[in-house]
Amino acid sequence: MATVAQLPAGNALTVRGAADAFLDVLGNPNTVRNYAIGVGKTAERVGESRPLGHFADDEIGEALEAL
Repeated sequence: MATVAQLPAGNALTVRGAADAFLDVLGNPNTVRNYAIGVGKTAERVGESRPLGHFADDEIGEALEAL
């Protein structure tokens, strides 16, 4: 069963912070290593320092397609 990561509330959470919080709940080191590549590149593409709530969902899709 999947684990849900509780993200900190507020506008201070960045894309990188959310990505790191997601990776932190994964238990298997191999999974973390492999996911970190895709999640990290996606975060870089949309802007790691951007506040999590300040971009549209389609930006994630566009970033994934570009990668």
